[in-house]
Amino acid sequence: MSIRRMTLGAGYRYLMSSVARRDETGPAGGLTAYYAAHGTPPGRYLGSGLAGLTGGAGVECGSVVTEEQLWRMLGMLQDPVTAEQLGRPPTGPGMVFVDHLGRVRKARQSVAGFDLTFSAPKSVSVAWALADEPTRARIHAAHWRALEAVIAYGESEVFATRTGHGGAISEDVRGVVAAAFDHWDSRAGDPQLHTHVVVMNRAQSAVDGRWRTLDSKALFRAVVGMSELYNGLLADELTRELGWAWVPEARRRSAEQKWEVEGVPKGLRAEFSQRTTAIERAKDDLIDEFAASHGHQPTTREVIQLRQQATLASRGDKHVRPLNELVETWRERAADFIGTDQTSWVNQLAGRHQQRLLTATDLGEGILADTATLVLAKVAEKRATFTRANLVAETHRQFHGVRFATPGDRINVAERTATLAADRAVRLTPVATELLPAHLLRPDGTNRLRARNSEVYATREILDAEARLLTAGQAADGPVVHPRVAAKLARLVAPGREHLLSAEQVHAVAAVVTSGRRLDVLVGAAGTGKSTTMAGVRAAWEATFGPGSVIGLAPSAAAAEVLADAVGVPTENTAKWISENHRTPEREVRLRQYATRLAGAYPCVATRQLQQQAAAERAAHARWTLRPGQLVIIDEASMAATKDLDHITAIASRAGAKVLLVGDWAQLSPVQAGGAFKLLADDRGDDAPTLHDVRRFRHEWERDATLQLRAGNPAAADTYLQHGRVESGAREDMLDLLFDSWLTDTLAGRSSLMISTDAQSVGDLNARARAHRVSTGDVAGGSVTTADGTTIGVGDVIVTRLNVRALASGRGWVKNGDDWIVRETGDDGSMRVARTETGETAILPADYVADHVALGYATTAHRAQGRTVDTAHAYVSASTMREPLYVMATRGRESNRLYVDTAHDPDLATSHGSIGPAPPADVLRTVITTSGVDTPATHVRRAEQAPQWPTSRIEPRGTTFPAREGP
Repeated sequence: MSIRRMTLGAGYRYLMSSVARRDETGPAGGLTAYYAAHGTPPGRYLGSGLAGLTGGAGVECGSVVTEEQLWRMLGMLQDPVTAEQLGRPPTGPGMVFVDHLGRVRKARQSVAGFDLTFSAPKSVSVAWALADEPTRARIHAAHWRALEAVIAYGESEVFATRTGHGGAISEDVRGVVAAAFDHWDSRAGDPQLHTHVVVMNRAQSAVDGRWRTLDSKALFRAVVGMSELYNGLLADELTRELGWAWVPEARRRSAEQKWEVEGVPKGLRAEFSQRTTAIERAKDDLIDEFAASHGHQPTTREVIQLRQQATLASRGDKHVRPLNELVETWRERAADFIGTDQTSWVNQLAGRHQQRLLTATDLGEGILADTATLVLAKVAEKRATFTRANLVAETHRQFHGVRFATPGDRINVAERTATLAADRAVRLTPVATELLPAHLLRPDGTNRLRARNSEVYATREILDAEARLLTAGQAADGPVVHPRVAAKLARLVAPGREHLLSAEQVHAVAAVVTSGRRLDVLVGAAGTGKSTTMAGVRAAWEATFGPGSVIGLAPSAAAAEVLADAVGVPTENTAKWISENHRTPEREVRLRQYATRLAGAYPCVATRQLQQQAAAERAAHARWTLRPGQLVIIDEASMAATKDLDHITAIASRAGAKVLLVGDWAQLSPVQAGGAFKLLADDRGDDAPTLHDVRRFRHEWERDATLQLRAGNPAAADTYLQHGRVESGAREDMLDLLFDSWLTDTLAGRSSLMISTDAQSVGDLNARARAHRVSTGDVAGGSVTTADGTTIGVGDVIVTRLNVRALASGRGWVKNGDDWIVRETGDDGSMRVARTETGETAILPADYVADHVALGYATTAHRAQGRTVDTAHAYVSASTMREPLYVMATRGRESNRLYVDTAHDPDLATSHGSIGPAPPADVLRTVITTSGVDTPATHVRRAEQAPQWPTSRIEPRGTTFPAREGP
């Protein structure tokens, strides 16, 4: 299930444009009536909130939504039957208001509703498309029962409104008013059974019956859990209805499994997972016509104009293919995979599930307790703090392989398990309900000053780890550089470096090496010269403690290699170092055994071999342990997991060594629970060694703009726009422009990056780059196909995605994040590749290529962090957050350009052009003010325990609060 915000009037046309123009009295007509109709069935009303419409007379659930009624819902926020205004009148585009200072301000456009799109897994859609008509109807009915159960669950646990000063009070609602529209295919015309459930952004408060806006934060917080619930309920319904079985499959770019219908082959699903749209096909035709008439290919700007022309032409075509025509086409495409007797193939999927469907009472408390322990561990591994919504979502994932008898059974088990998981965590949000008046308590006794299930939790393990790190950061009994060395820092040139330290860098180095802190920090914004400063730290430290007294660690092997080049010390990634350090007791046992055996040994070949083995063991012991006076530099520390930093710091403290964390808290967080770097930097306050002087960028204005972006100042959006660094438009247009600009830079000899935060856009940019290189002959010869269908040939730039030390390359090995050029492909799918920087070669086996190789022309923000190039080109959408934007906008010395998608859609497969363009400045401001950083549990606990609402604002019962508008 995906979610889209719908602004006033948006989505109205796309919902109605595909509806068949025919007489229909209600749902009794069923799917059969639309099998040959040119369009989809009309929308149907859904939700308990229907009872409050038409002055309390209500609207029948399942009745048809007319075009006029839908306009009233989405265009005016009115009662769809009576046209009565529901709550405060909405604000539309172009409306202004005068604020309290007398300034004319642009009014924020009202959110009219939320499109909750329930989309069946691809295997379900494929089986539905190829089934006979009765089976297709049964699958569709199961899909509807699942989505109705999710909406009912949402009305009980999720949907709410807010009242009071600043929306301080969360109120339950009597239900939602929704309209559901069935669609059969994806944008590409592939089978994709999905239903758009449009929930109007007005609901009646359960307290006073007034119509108010929905609490969108609560809704978005619960979306993942509702999506997982739908997947589980749909599987239950189809197993109960048809006896289908389900199998888990690994995702290529996610640790989470997906569940598909057993017996539906991957190749068939891949065939029906295309992404070419009618607009793209029409655009290609226009390009061919342009080339024929002009004698040359259009420029990128001209291609954008042709795509806009194709979009208008597509909108003008009101013909919607009937389902029977779509099915006929789908059957033709499926014939190569499963033959022509496809209804029989669908029928043989039935009866594969042999186990009894479970009820809530079948699972004892012991099973639920074990599952709760697993749920808590999985959630806590990913984030420092979490809510019940996170626990519920993970609980549904853990029960995906279990088939339940009824929706109530699945929901009951999931809720009980999530409660057990929450009981095992530390609640950071105080209860304090005994201090609240009765009217601020819900009937179940929970606090109405908080949204349902929004209480924040952490594990005792992460809280203790943060506490130990804070203690270590405050301890001043660590090794110290001699004062005479510190006095020479201004003249000190680090080994392998060409220039002296700046005054600011000298100050930072001195602060670090003379502090005596066991755990220290060095904070620096992007481009402030952290690498040079670390090299200075190394030189100063070795001047006192000798060569080899500094080692480097980083969260990834690629970052560790960058650190080694910058500082010139032995480096390793933190996970490997910790793993090897855990083996220290084993090595010490073996060293004692060697000593015992050598004590009485006489000179001979066997003794020399034993001495060599003992020497290798001592070297390994020294490499993976610490000794007094050593300095451990951990670079990119904001991306290091809290538990990893705690483990390394504890070892260093016991050994009498010092740990220095280097990074920028404003950049990306780790995949695991993090936030420790910011915790330590904040604890030091102004005393933390910090680099402020941004040196990377050629233009002075860009230095200042990046600092504003880093601080979350939305005015930075205007700065980038004023200096012509922003392009804006539809997604495909932006990707075209981004690629064209990158290509221009690379052909001019500049080092350049194409960057995005999402894998799909990275993949699309890679496809553009490869297509160009194939057309110019730079990629030719043999090719291989990876597991996700990507074709890679000789000459392609690739990236490896898994550390394998056994795959040697010169003096190094194959790491996650390494860039290579394909030199040769084998008939078995293997590759001979060369590093883009050094030319060192490696042989990648076929199984590695299939699962762990991708095209490497474009990169993600995570891979880009720490890199510096001449120019950078970043794709930005409404789903981007400040930290990755900051990383993407700070890679280029000469320029950093932003390509803003002003019509971002979170689910391209089920998109129907429903989202209108937003001003690029608004998109950028939203991104800049939206943080995705992992906040340390200690900070969250302090914030949660601080007074949230002064008692003077809690007014007596009976006072009328203004309705809270907006999302």
